[in-house]
Amino acid sequence: MKTNMTMCANGHYYNAAKHSSCPLCAGEGASRISGTYNPGGNNAAFSPTIDPDMASPSEGCGKTAPADVSYSPFDVPTSVGGDMADEGLNPVVGWLVCFEGPAKGSDYSIRAGYNYIGREVGDIAIKGDQQISRQNHAMIAYDESETAFYVGPSAGRNLIKVNGKTVLNPVEIKNYDVISIGATRLVFVALCGEKFSWSEGIEND
Repeated sequence: MKTNMTMCANGHYYNAAKHSSCPLCAGEGASRISGTYNPGGNNAAFSPTIDPDMASPSEGCGKTAPADVSYSPFDVPTSVGGDMADEGLNPVVGWLVCFEGPAKGSDYSIRAGYNYIGREVGDIAIKGDQQISRQNHAMIAYDESETAFYVGPSAGRNLIKVNGKTVLNPVEIKNYDVISIGATRLVFVALCGEKFSWSEGIEND
């Protein structure tokens, strides 16, 4: 099942294929954001987005993007296969572990499909680092059909780096790659890949 990214009136992005309304604010009147990311392409990029930290208090936690703004993050399947997909479950496929920064020693689970990274709001909330936007600073995704992980910027003000190199477009990441966001450094650890998947089990089972 393909993801169908939608932005609600408060600037939250969510998967409209799984939710009838924004799960963060249960808002209505969401505006559809379209676009496609090709993980295998060399020119894939995110279109401009609105930094939620720039919104005024009267506008809530984010601004509504103009109608002509396109958003193309990770267009990857979110299914995990087998009975788990039928039951609506989305088990862990990997982890991020903070080894430097205010959240040192913390670990964060990664699920199939989109994982939003922010300081307070998101699938991965890295507390205490004021250089990370409150929400939608970056995203990390897992594509089960390709057994591949990707990371890229979203609406954050500050740049992100992978193994010390600035990332302006989504890039594939491998086991033990280091992701730097603000003052935080995270090591990526994959569960799913060549040796294991939730649909196939473990290779030497």
